[in-house]
Amino acid sequence: MTRNKQIRAVLLAALMVFSVFAGSIAFSGSAAAVVNSIDTTEMGNSATEEIAVTVTPQNGENNTTVWYDANDNGVLDSGELSATNTTFTPTTDGSSQTVIVEFDASTLADGEYNFSAAATAGGVTVGTTEAEANGSITVATEPQEPEDVEGAPELISATHYSTTADGNNPVLELSFDEAIDSSDYENITVYRDEEDVTETVVGSSPTITQTTSGQVVIETTDLYTGDLEVNLEGVTDNGGNQVDEGLDSDFNATITVATVTIEDGNTGTVNAYRGEFVALTDGTTATSIQIESDESQDDNEAFFRSGSTGDTSAVYTFNTANRELERYNVSIAGGSDGKVQVRDLGLDVTVDDLNVTDEETIEGTVSANAGGRTIDVNLLDDDGDEEFEINDVTLNGQGEYEFEIDVDGESIDTGDYTVEAVDKGSGVSVESDTVTVSEAADGDADFAQNVVTDQRGDVVAIPITLSNTDEATVTIGTEDQGYQANVTVEDGNDDGEVILLWDSSQSTSTSVNAVFDVDDGDDDILTGSDGQTEITETTSTLIDAGDYDLEVRTGTVATEDNADNVGTLVLEEGSVQTVATWTAPNSESFSDLDDVAEALEDGNITQDDQIAFGDKVVVQIVASGLEGQTGAQGDETPNFFGSDYGESYQLVINQTNPGPNRDPKTLNVTDAEVIADGDNDTYFVVFNSENIDAERETSDDGLWTGTGTAVDTEDDDAYQVEFKMIGEDDVPSGATALVEDNSSMTAEYQNVEATHDFDADPANVTNAEAQMISGSSTVAPGSELTVRVKSDGDTQPRFLKTGTAFVQANGTWSAEFDFSEQNVGDTFVVTVSGGVADEEEIDGNVVEAVEETTETTTTEETTEETTTTTEATTTEETTEATTTTAATTEETTTSSNTPGFGVVVALVALIAAALLAIRRD
Repeated sequence: MTRNKQIRAVLLAALMVFSVFAGSIAFSGSAAAVVNSIDTTEMGNSATEEIAVTVTPQNGENNTTVWYDANDNGVLDSGELSATNTTFTPTTDGSSQTVIVEFDASTLADGEYNFSAAATAGGVTVGTTEAEANGSITVATEPQEPEDVEGAPELISATHYSTTADGNNPVLELSFDEAIDSSDYENITVYRDEEDVTETVVGSSPTITQTTSGQVVIETTDLYTGDLEVNLEGVTDNGGNQVDEGLDSDFNATITVATVTIEDGNTGTVNAYRGEFVALTDGTTATSIQIESDESQDDNEAFFRSGSTGDTSAVYTFNTANRELERYNVSIAGGSDGKVQVRDLGLDVTVDDLNVTDEETIEGTVSANAGGRTIDVNLLDDDGDEEFEINDVTLNGQGEYEFEIDVDGESIDTGDYTVEAVDKGSGVSVESDTVTVSEAADGDADFAQNVVTDQRGDVVAIPITLSNTDEATVTIGTEDQGYQANVTVEDGNDDGEVILLWDSSQSTSTSVNAVFDVDDGDDDILTGSDGQTEITETTSTLIDAGDYDLEVRTGTVATEDNADNVGTLVLEEGSVQTVATWTAPNSESFSDLDDVAEALEDGNITQDDQIAFGDKVVVQIVASGLEGQTGAQGDETPNFFGSDYGESYQLVINQTNPGPNRDPKTLNVTDAEVIADGDNDTYFVVFNSENIDAERETSDDGLWTGTGTAVDTEDDDAYQVEFKMIGEDDVPSGATALVEDNSSMTAEYQNVEATHDFDADPANVTNAEAQMISGSSTVAPGSELTVRVKSDGDTQPRFLKTGTAFVQANGTWSAEFDFSEQNVGDTFVVTVSGGVADEEEIDGNVVEAVEETTETTTTEETTEETTTTTEATTTEETTEATTTTAATTEETTTSSNTPGFGVVVALVALIAAALLAIRRD
């Protein structure tokens, strides 16, 4: 019995008991014997059935009568079946007793009946005696095992298919070995997965036809798949013989479902997934059928079948379950009637974890080679019975469906299970490996580290580990420590960890959403009835530095009992650690921390205090205690210049070389981009050195006000950068101090003119490959330059060469060209452009290589003892002995060098080439 049936049975039983109890109250007399209840259990339809009646006799009344209240009027009427017990002796103390009344139910057919009962002194009076209690009693014949009866009809087959290839004429065909009684059609019942679906499958008024030979065809409302059975209890032949053979002991037979049909005369090819049944029919009985493989078989004999639909059937079913993935030719009634292409649906079901607890979920994926198919997902116990089902879900475009079965929520017992996937269109099914559900062990929660250290004002990350539980409650602080909060967290992705984020800058707030968060979006903070998240003790100002207790408990409630584990939260004083200036090419853009990290790795952000006018200034601030107010935790675009800027902290950039009788310029840094690396308490403030608003300083603290005289920045301006966190004694009234005392750091930089230069003027090269042209630049390292070499004067043939160079960290650049096709004496013009500097140009020449002679003298002095002295022009260390014999060797080396390049220049060229080879753009 399915779970739904069990629940329904319990409800019906409860309703019957309630109705009996209500009836006993309604019909009880004040001075007569009282019938309390009638037994509502089932009874058979024989003459010896017993009905138990509970009676409280009064006034010596010793008769108890029960009757079948046919017209349901609560009175014993003439003709209504009744029975009386007159042998019991009434009690004298008024207590109730059970009286057994023997009732003749042999004339009652199976069904549910309303019985009434009354207690009287003497006999009952027809038409007068009223019911004192009512009870609904089911009369049912005990099921009998089918017996082999000579001449009993046999069910040969039960097939559900469409008589046409388009699937628009679905029927259920029952093939018997003889005709059956048409008056028994109403006894034909169809079950699907053990549930009576007769009305769904065949409708309320089905069309049923039968040939004289025993073929019964029932039109159905659709073509159904699944475990279909037909029950034929009460179906007989015209001689009254019950259908016997072909049925199990409960008169059931399995229905074969054919989801694909080939009609006589169809010559095309139909597709069938391996495991489907294919119906072959011409609409008449006793039709010959032939099926054979359409492909040659090298190693095995080709498939071949020859048969018939049968004398009382118009359909032959071709089972593709064990067939090769190939094409098969079909012949119906001797003709050539199409082909069946057997394909692999590839239906598969996998379970992510084959061992789960009764507090977890079973998760997995159903997949197939075709998307958009409708499937059922069933959880089967080790007896193959369904414990849970997910019906009529659709595979996505990738042919997949991800399922979840909540073991705890569905009250699934411990034990072994499999997950079954059924393709509704074909009936193909597959089961997973065995899933074992075991009892969950006791849960445990702990801190990943016993001591968590951060600065007050920061967002503190508290890592929590969970075992055999998804929920834990953390307590931060105590009432005695002046701050206390409870927060319940949920491990939403079952990775056994939740990182709780506590914003210490919000220690004055009771808003859970403002104070708490989780690092992983799959995890969660549980509030309200789902968990105990509340702030019970707050501070009046920013929480003090110091040590605070941490406790963690499994579950959703913070109790006074001992915690699972404890830890310590150490809050330190915040401060400004460093301020530094860096530069980046104006072409660089930074939208998030990944962009900054990539530029640092590639050398496109470099630390510098000489910044080309027009390139970007990058101010790096390392300061703790700012995360909360700036929203920097996990946020790549923090609210750095929010409402607290200027009150709790300040970034001031003021000119240091204003000139005589001039106030220094102040830069409007609030227009700058800010990118945060909250985990490392680092902030990058980025702006263009030329395109930034400036004013002559008008405020005492040097902050930009926007009310001063607007001025332009220039290429010789020098500036001091100061970042300051303002202490408790200096913050404006109502502002929150992030540090106890003022904390600040400074750095300086100067705008310089953006220029490009060459190492040599003119640039001389030889007519060879790998000729280097190099120089230096004041623009930001990482800037991309274009070096162009164009023939000049009477040079023939004309040529144009273009190369790319990148400014290195030391400000140098170089580009390599191939002059092997040029002639000595050719002239050219070299231009370099790029970055924020103007284009620079010089002349160049192709010259002949000349030879230079280098003399190297090596002197060896060798002793006849154990000490050797070696002397050379580059000797760094000499060992002497008392007796030596000297031998001197002179060696001369001749090499070829380019005119205009001395040894130093050649070395520079080699270094430039090496830098070019290792540069990272």
